[in-house]
Amino acid sequence: MNATARTADTVTDAAGHSGMKNDNFKDGEMRLTVGLALTLAIMTCGARARDMQSIEHSGELKVGVPGDYAPLAFRNAAGELQGYDVDMARDLGRTLGLKVSFVYTSWPALAADLQADKFDIAMGGVTETPARAQAFALSHPVVANGKIALANCRAAPRLGSLEKIDRPDVKVIVNPGGTNQSFVDEHIKQAQIIRVQNNVDNLQALRQKTADMMVTDLIEGDYYQSKEPGVFCVANETPFAGTASNKVYMMSKDNPALLEKVNQWLDSRDKEVLKRKWKIRG
Repeated sequence: MNATARTADTVTDAAGHSGMKNDNFKDGEMRLTVGLALTLAIMTCGARARDMQSIEHSGELKVGVPGDYAPLAFRNAAGELQGYDVDMARDLGRTLGLKVSFVYTSWPALAADLQADKFDIAMGGVTETPARAQAFALSHPVVANGKIALANCRAAPRLGSLEKIDRPDVKVIVNPGGTNQSFVDEHIKQAQIIRVQNNVDNLQALRQKTADMMVTDLIEGDYYQSKEPGVFCVANETPFAGTASNKVYMMSKDNPALLEKVNQWLDSRDKEVLKRKWKIRG
């Protein structure tokens, strides 16, 4: 999937440019030239992020969000971005005295887009993992979490445990690039796995009952169960064993000053009002 980074009025591809064919090159020369250009682009884009001074000088904080993860960051029926992390991002911007611009990414492209400096901070459902902690700077915990089975309500009563889910007659739907896919790939061996491109397709399949369940976070499961009762049901109220985790905000390790400011802001905020607004436990 080609990721697309978007601001309010502009659209660019993940590399920030489009390729053009030049008929004056022979095939071999073209491949060599393109290869060198791509290598140089990767080295240039991935080498360093904007530092805090550059961010402050620009007056703008760029926040990367996949935009498909309710209730943290998602688009409503009018296409407007909303959610807990959207509210938090705007509060962070006010605290830092910066305009907040949201940049759309995708879960498969999230890490590469951050490395390429498409945005300064990733929000909207990022789970703390050892791999992410090694590659990026992660904030203090934002929300505690765990993995659950979100099912269409007709199927939910028979899907209360991993053993009951991993059976040949169960249809499990999953989108790529995140910890939900990792969980499915590791634990689901017998059930039918339906792979789709994004989290929106997962939910629609449950509504239409073309899939029985999806693995997702307790945060998201609670939200959809409360918003569409009788359609979505959390099949296991207690998260799967070993899946306890935290949602965090993710930044480049090249920008320790931003990480420090984000952590100071997080530690000083009372998040309970926003949690209640977006129906987040704990």
